[in-house]
Amino acid sequence: MRSDLIQTHIDRNRETECLSEAYTGHRDRIMQLITSTATDLAGTGGQQCSSIVLLGGGNCLDLDLPAVLELFEVVHLVDLDETAVRSVVNAHSGQKNRFRIHAPADIAEPLLSLTSRDLRPEENNRDYCIQVLQALSSENGIADVPEADVVVSLCVLSQMIDSLSTLIREDHPTFVNALKSLRVGHLRRMLSLLRPGGVGIFVSDIVSSDTAEQLKTATTEQMPELVQTLVAEKNFFSATNPSVVLAELNVLSRLETGPDTVHTIDPWKWDMGERAYAVYAFRIQKKIPQSPAPETDDVTD
Repeated sequence: MRSDLIQTHIDRNRETECLSEAYTGHRDRIMQLITSTATDLAGTGGQQCSSIVLLGGGNCLDLDLPAVLELFEVVHLVDLDETAVRSVVNAHSGQKNRFRIHAPADIAEPLLSLTSRDLRPEENNRDYCIQVLQALSSENGIADVPEADVVVSLCVLSQMIDSLSTLIREDHPTFVNALKSLRVGHLRRMLSLLRPGGVGIFVSDIVSSDTAEQLKTATTEQMPELVQTLVAEKNFFSATNPSVVLAELNVLSRLETGPDTVHTIDPWKWDMGERAYAVYAFRIQKKIPQSPAPETDDVTD
């Protein structure tokens, strides 16, 4: 992986590691989703789910890890920033044996190993460029992480797009196809990490107050209509349009290992002081494969 692309994400983690209070409302919404999902999967017995995979947790400021540990036996932390993840685990020294660290990991592999040359669509590079796009959209790429009851994507899609934008500009002829490949690949990888019947929670920031000043004063009740308006005005981060993500989940639902149900979660505001974000989520339950019908003897009297 390229150290320059990795360092950008590490620098962001260092900048935000002391901002736990600014994450409070955002963290509460994510924990509501995780808690209700774990409760549904565990049933009425009150037992713990076996495991959860947290994609892009970093400093884990958007999670209440003690509460997560009450819900799951094992917590898998998948991130680029090994230092941040190990710091989080060390802060829970009495429970260290319940964490599994997968870092540094490129959740969008091979994205962080690419150069702009790899994405050139010219004749002498076209076949290789197609191979790269296929690899980005593949369900493979997150090694050594076992299937889990719950997989949570913690606003990592927009970070992937930032890395892509470092490689090629938005007017690059491959940019749109690369965006789609990254988005579809991320959804497929989430699904591949789920056990049959498990639940993925896809969380994404969609726009900030840098381009939508009204976010700073919007109330919780106003957020769904505001986000709908911003999407209609095409005011959102590249590749984060919830309507497009939902459409791609519907396409994936045709697969035997695709989504069984997809629930849209109302957007909320993530207030970071000088900047506010609109955030939305999908709750995605993976299909349970149908058992083949038992063979019967076709015999008539």
